[in-house]
Amino acid sequence: MTASLDLEATRNVAWDPTIDLYYEGDPLPLDGDITITLEIRLYPGAPGFAVSLISNMGSIDTPSEEDEPMDRRLRLLPVIPKDNLAAFPTGLNQPEPGEADRYVYDIVITYDDGAQDVLAEGYFYLKPGVTVTP
Repeated sequence: MTASLDLEATRNVAWDPTIDLYYEGDPLPLDGDITITLEIRLYPGAPGFAVSLISNMGSIDTPSEEDEPMDRRLRLLPVIPKDNLAAFPTGLNQPEPGEADRYVYDIVITYDDGAQDVLAEGYFYLKPGVTVTP
């Protein structure tokens, strides 16, 4: 069920999107001791600590609406505070002034029994932003 999608944020505003993933079949077993983790790294397989790690991300699994593409919708609710985004390293992909830095991410669900699935993966773009707020 791995979705391939790119995510986008700006350094000057907290990031708290709603990410909807659609799938066919029975509801995911979200009861019990499961975790959904989003990890952002400089590049695939980068050693050491992640640039950002959201562990135990909020989620809601519901039947899809009539006009949606599949049977079920898994809604993910990640949050990265503005101060954390501002502290991301810059320059690895050598962006021109005003262009976004590019990182990679994946979202992994870990079930009660230790089994794991990658729910989504792709690039995480971090734009510099325009408005400077306190």
